Amino acid sequence: MLGHCIGFLRRSKQDTRYTVLEGDPWYHYFSGIFKFVPGPATGTTAATWTAIYIPVGDMGPPEHIKEIAVLVFKALAGAFNAN
Repeated sequence: MLGHCIGFLRRSKQDTRYTVLEGDPWYHYFSGIFKFVPGPATGTTAATWTAIYIPVGDMGPPEHIKEIAVLVFKALAGAFNAN
């Protein structure tokens, strides 16, 4: 299993930001932002995930990390809908 050192975790009412400090062989730098804002309809929420990264060599966009972000959003939606 690949180990990552996550640092600079910051939360506010609308977003959570994080930076991978070490342990990712595909990127020199990787940072992500989960953001939640009021949705277009009453009682809804819009969620976005933004990745900021510097790849090693010709590594493309972080699809494997994007898949994890989608799973996080689905888990949060399930938790919110259950309450």
